[in-house]
Amino acid sequence: MTAGTGPDPARTITLDAHVHTDASYDCSTTPERVVDAALAAGLDAVAVTDHDAVDGARRAVDAAAGTDLLVVPSVEVSTAEGHLLALGVEWAPEADRPFAETVTAVREAGGVAIVPHPFQVSRHGAGRAAMADCDLDGVEALNAVAVTGYQNRRARGFAASEGYPTIGGSDAHRPDLIGRAFTSVALPDGVDWTTMAVADVLAGIRAGDATAQGTVTTPVEFGKTYAWHARDTAATAVDSARSATATGRSAAGSHPAVGAGAVLGSALLLGSRSGRFGHVPRRLAGRIR
Repeated sequence: MTAGTGPDPARTITLDAHVHTDASYDCSTTPERVVDAALAAGLDAVAVTDHDAVDGARRAVDAAAGTDLLVVPSVEVSTAEGHLLALGVEWAPEADRPFAETVTAVREAGGVAIVPHPFQVSRHGAGRAAMADCDLDGVEALNAVAVTGYQNRRARGFAASEGYPTIGGSDAHRPDLIGRAFTSVALPDGVDWTTMAVADVLAGIRAGDATAQGTVTTPVEFGKTYAWHARDTAATAVDSARSATATGRSAAGSHPAVGAGAVLGSALLLGSRSGRFGHVPRRLAGRIR
C-alpha cells in the first residue's frame, strides 16, 4: 500500500512504527537524518523508538517542525521478558520490569503498547507466556529486519489468533531502511493527514484500524544492518569503558559484547559499500503534498 491510498486516502496514513536514532547504543543515525529519510520515503509519520530513551524522539520532534512529517515520541523498552514498543509516550518507562506490568504502565500513561519482533529470542522478543495475560494494542507482524520471514509469519499468526492489529516497522538502525516496513493507519473521522496529531494516530491503532505493509531486507542488506549494528555497539562499549576507567566504575554489563562479531560486521560493511547488489527500490510512493 502506498501513501495516500485506501478507502479514504486522506484519512489513511503511513507510519513507520519502529525507528532508531543515535540515542540508541547500537545506532549512529541522527534524528535530523531520520526526519530527512522518512520524508524522502514518503512517510506521513514515524515513531522514534530508541532503547530505553526518549531523547532522540524529542530531538526528532524538533527536527520535523515545519515539515509534513509527524514524529510520534516512543521508546523501545527493555522489560524483564523482552522488548516492548511504547508509542506516544513523553518519558522512558522504567526498564527491567515484568512485561505485563510495563504494558499496563504504558497504557495508563496514554501510550499504546506494541510487542516488537515477538518470539525472536536472539533479539529480545517476548514469548507467548509473557504476552498471554497482557492487553496489548498491537503486534509487530512485519519487522523489516526479520529477513527469513519465518518469525514475521509467527507474529502474524499470533496477532490473528488473539485479534490484535498488525503493525509494520523497519526497525531501522540505518537511514536507508526507514520505511521498508510500515503501518497503514486509518485516522478517526474528521481528521486527515494535514490535521492529524499524535493522539489521532494512537486512536487509529487502538481502534484496530492498522495494518502492516511493506517488505523485509535482502540478505545483503541484513548483513550490512548488522555490520552497522556491531560497529556502533562496539563504539559505544569503548566509550563506556573509557568513562568507567575515568570514574573508577566497572563498565561490565553496560552493553552487549561484540568481539569478533564487530570485526566481521565491519568487514562486511566495508566490503559491501562499492556495489548495489541486493538493492531494493522504495515501496512507498510519496504523498502528493
